[in-house]
Formats: sequence, structure tokens, C-alpha cells
Amino acid sequence: MNVQEQLRFLKLCSDTTFKYLYKNPKFKPWFDEIILEKCGLDLSGFELVDNEDNSGNHFKDYRMDLVLKKDDTIVIIEMNDSYYPHLRIKNYSYLYRLAGKRLESGESYYPTETKLILFNNFHHEKVRKVKEANYRLMEPNIKDVIKDIESYEIYLPEFQKPCYDSSEIEVRLSLFQKESYEEMRKITKNPKDLKVIEELERLAMDEKFIYDYDHEAVRRKEENSIRRDSFEEGVTQRNMEIAKSMLKEKIGLGVISKCTGLSLPEIHQLKKKEC
Repeated sequence: MNVQEQLRFLKLCSDTTFKYLYKNPKFKPWFDEIILEKCGLDLSGFELVDNEDNSGNHFKDYRMDLVLKKDDTIVIIEMNDSYYPHLRIKNYSYLYRLAGKRLESGESYYPTETKLILFNNFHHEKVRKVKEANYRLMEPNIKDVIKDIESYEIYLPEFQKPCYDSSEIEVRLSLFQKESYEEMRKITKNPKDLKVIEELERLAMDEKFIYDYDHEAVRRKEENSIRRDSFEEGVTQRNMEIAKSMLKEKIGLGVISKCTGLSLPEIHQLKKKEC
């Protein structure tokens, strides 16, 4: 077995890997080139800033949220490695909270911009084959757009298989979907991409980094499990309330079961409690 086969494979879409590489001045331009082509945002000259919503350590390490600032513009960058219910609410709550804090802190009002960039390691939840999206707040009746708040989303699985006419950046995005360093090297000969792959291999031999990488993976699984259980509990409770209302209207138990997903024994039990 050669050294390459022994190395742990570190995913580019891991939050730990993503933040580490972006905060390294040698690799930040690699990501900024993606953002320039896919979002039209030039992040050269933007500096990472500390903020109250980070891990609390107040150091510019790879665990801190990616928040950048230049003049009157703030940009938030997030890597979403997996989808779970209410992820969109979480991401956009962060965007609106950070935008609102700029006025709460006592700053005089003047035009500012707050932007959110999401690297999503899943397909668009409603429309397949969407590669990137740009969202702005709009008043539907008069079509008035609020330009101060804007978001961009890049859906990484849509770049999994680059075509013969794919751009250099689209080939780069396909690296986020690969499962080995060998796969990565097969699709790119770009020196910038190869430098990133070499850094991943170096990190695979760094015990401290591997510890944090694994710790993040465990934490993510625990958080997703909690979110999933809470969501399912909420859905069940809602269906129970619907079933109660249907029982009061003397609707047949079979119809109630079909509409709510509750089993007949569950509905019988609920009926006994309500009587």
C-alpha cells in the first residue's frame, strides 16, 4: 500500500476544511476566483473580521465564521455540507441579523450592503439542475428591490461531472464532489488546483487538524439528528392537532389516517382521550 492510499481523504465541502483553506492567504484567491465567476463579486481587498456570532474564541482561526468587510460592504460565506429542515431559515436569519446589527450598534445611517454566499453540498430543494441562484428582497406589487441585502447560492452537486466545454472554475467546483485525491488529479492539471490537493494531503498527516476534522463530523451528525428529531416531533404534533379537529367534525377514521399519516390505533387512542 503506497503513502497516498494510507492518507485520510479530507472533503473540500467539510466546514473545517473549507474554513481552514479560505483563511489561509495562499488559498483564499482560489475560492475568490470561484465567487467572482459564479456570483460576480470581487472579494479582493476584503478582510476577515471577528464578530459576536463566532465560536467565542475571538481568534482568526478556521472555526470562526467567514465574515469579510470592505468599506461599507459585509460578505458572509457559509459551507452547507448537508441539508436539513429549516437550514434556509438559519442561513438567512444570520444574514438579516448581521445586517440589522449595523444599525443597532449606533452607527449613523448610510448606504451599506450585506451579502450572503452559500456553498450548498446538495441539490436545490425545488428545482433540479439549478447551478447557482441570486436572491434579492422585492416588494411584489411595485417590483421595488431592496439592494442592501443580497444572497448567492452555489449548488455543488450540479458540477459533479464537468463537460468538455466546462470552464476552469466549473472543473474546480467538481473537486468538491470527489472521494479521493486520485479522482481529483484525474480531472485537473491546473497548478492552483493541484496546490489545494497537495495541501489537503498535508493536512491528512496533521494530527491536530484530523482531530478537529473528526470532531466537526461527529458534532454535525449530532446536530442533524437533534434537528431531524425536533422536526419530526413538530410534524407529529401538528398532525395530532389536525386529527383532533377532524374527529370533532365526525370525519371517518380512515380519512383522518390518510390525511394525517397517523395510524388507526393512534387515532383510536386520540379519540378515547378526547371523549
